[in-house]
Amino acid sequence: MIFTLTMNPCLDRYLYVDKLVLDDTIRVKNVVDYPAGKGIDVSRVIKELGGVSVAISLLGGETGRRIEEMLDKEGVIYSTIRVEVETRTNIIMETKEGQYRFSMPGEKISKKKLQVILEVLNAIVREGDVIIISGSLPKGVSPDFYTGIIFALKQWGVYVYFDADGEKLKAGLLGNPDVIKPNEHEFQRLVGKKLKSLEDFKVEGKKILKRFNLKEILLTLGGKGAMLVSEDECYYAKPLDVEVKSAVGAGDSFLAAYVLKRELGRKEAFRWANAAGTAAVMTPGTELCKKEDVIDLLNMVEISEI
Repeated sequence: MIFTLTMNPCLDRYLYVDKLVLDDTIRVKNVVDYPAGKGIDVSRVIKELGGVSVAISLLGGETGRRIEEMLDKEGVIYSTIRVEVETRTNIIMETKEGQYRFSMPGEKISKKKLQVILEVLNAIVREGDVIIISGSLPKGVSPDFYTGIIFALKQWGVYVYFDADGEKLKAGLLGNPDVIKPNEHEFQRLVGKKLKSLEDFKVEGKKILKRFNLKEILLTLGGKGAMLVSEDECYYAKPLDVEVKSAVGAGDSFLAAYVLKRELGRKEAFRWANAAGTAAVMTPGTELCKKEDVIDLLNMVEISEI
């Protein structure tokens, strides 16, 4: 079974306006809400692609219930850990000039609820299962929380994919996950330097693999494509030329497709991941990839070995 863990979920409220005008009334033309948070997004994509997963997340208040209702409507299976605070709402404003994103910090979660997360994982996740842990942490939670969670899951024989940034990524790596999925900027922050070429990313990727005993690194490079680095293989996928409507959720779509299709082999899963990531940028707002677009793009993905 595939599980996802979202520690800091949110409701994404997408506002469409013509333009921002200082000291004037701005008319909102349309409002669309989406259930969000990186792990939740991964579960939604897995469902869209015909797979099954369980989205574990901390939800509270009316916003939390609204997210549950939206997941119900999409047919996503979830396990909620109810918290006393209201789940945050992020605002994404789309204008003719571009997109503005306002990310809210959320409220503090009690230590008791943090302990419940470990108890829930222990109750429902079994040896041989797969879990994707991704995204930010609630206010006041130390990055070391990810170290402990990942270490425990590994002790239970669970295969762990991890997607985070900065100190959270560094802390999580100490828990010994199996796979990480940084983007270009996150990976450069991890290694502490700018990388100019694909060969640079490969070399540094091999070092990180060895240092943290990873099995794979999935590296998304935005408009420059994507890479997969393992001990004995390194694949590169060229970017596909499509109309970009919104890059939100592309990395989550990429990761979801890879995990779902991993049983087909590393290279084929990487092909699906690139098709899904590309399909996600073709959708507006914080919509994720659509299955029909992924299928259409599959044969267009060009993969080479570095």
